[in-house]
Amino acid sequence: MKPSVDIDALRTEHESDEQWDVRRSFMMEHKDDFEESELITLAQIFTNIEFLGCRYPAQTMKRIAKLAEKVSAKYRESRKHKLKRTFIGASDAAEQKAKRTFK
Repeated sequence: MKPSVDIDALRTEHESDEQWDVRRSFMMEHKDDFEESELITLAQIFTNIEFLGCRYPAQTMKRIAKLAEKVSAKYRESRKHKLKRTFIGASDAAEQKAKRTFK
């Protein structure tokens, strides 16, 4: 029998409430499926993808997508009506500035 994981003790000081809620939800959903160290790693990978736009090898991305289906759906639903950031490439920004055209 695996020892129970004290998930609330795993919050890091740099996490926003929103990031912690999402990472905590992921860990709560899977706490009985993985050893603590693997659970922490998978949850961190998930939040790196979700919040920072990180990319990992295809196999890892598929595994995380499968594990995070419920948590992702809930989080994305909560974000539907919030302001969204738009990122553009540096070369596009420079070109727009030079031409004085902004989208």
